[in-house]
Amino acid sequence: MKKTLTATVLCALVSVLTLGGCDLNVSVETPSAPAPTPTTEATPTPDPLPNDPPVESTIPEIDEKAPPSLPTGKIKVNAGDLGSVASVQAFADDVAAGDVEKIVTWCWTRSPDEIRRVFGSPNYRGAVLEALSHPGQGVTAGAYWEGDYLSLRFFHEEFNSRYACPHTEFTPSEASWRIKRILAVHDGKPVHAGDGENYWLLCDQDCGHIWDTNHLTYLDPVESRKSPISTASKAQWDRLRTLSKARLSVEVLNDGHYYRVRAADGSTTAVAYFTASWSSNSLPYLLGEVT
Repeated sequence: MKKTLTATVLCALVSVLTLGGCDLNVSVETPSAPAPTPTTEATPTPDPLPNDPPVESTIPEIDEKAPPSLPTGKIKVNAGDLGSVASVQAFADDVAAGDVEKIVTWCWTRSPDEIRRVFGSPNYRGAVLEALSHPGQGVTAGAYWEGDYLSLRFFHEEFNSRYACPHTEFTPSEASWRIKRILAVHDGKPVHAGDGENYWLLCDQDCGHIWDTNHLTYLDPVESRKSPISTASKAQWDRLRTLSKARLSVEVLNDGHYYRVRAADGSTTAVAYFTASWSSNSLPYLLGEVT
């Protein structure tokens, strides 16, 4: 029994260290006296990612221990020069009420985990309400509010809906949710009715003029080419599906013109490229290529 148990333990240890299998049909001699165990240092797993600037968080630096004077109740959104802001007011009312789950339900285009993390902060909710008390401004891609602690941006597809959800940074959580939405549409089972139609997910010929398959940099707008995702093979879609199951890392490329999404632990070599976050040329975070 002792001999079998020793073999089992060694097998488990070998399996963990080598990430491989182990054959129990081996002869293992039990020493009469315990031999000294050599001291070894674990070899660190090399970082599979280069030193590109990562994207980590969307919560601004608001000191939770000494909160500033922020709104805590319902406010009237300052429309500024925007006219009707009913969609933003609906969002603001839920922020004021602290109804995070209602925001999750309405803002289904955003990562549920990210919404709970961000709007779970009372100071963050206060900073959002403070920003919306400033005059709203119309910009090329939608609407904009500049607060003392943060700025809020609403793209046209959100601003013109019944419930406006603000733009968020392309964090790993957001990237993971977006990939899941893209695959759901690709499979004919969108996470919500209208996704992929009312909400643009793929960079097609309409944004092809900003996609350079060789250098991932902006081109002259007069030069039009299709985005590679429009001709992606089944193998490429399968690679995206594999990537969707990994813990992700998001990196900024070309001064924010593109985002690269990869497996943070190197569990897959699949790479997905997305468009910039704020651009007059296209909506943010459109998938353009999978390699």
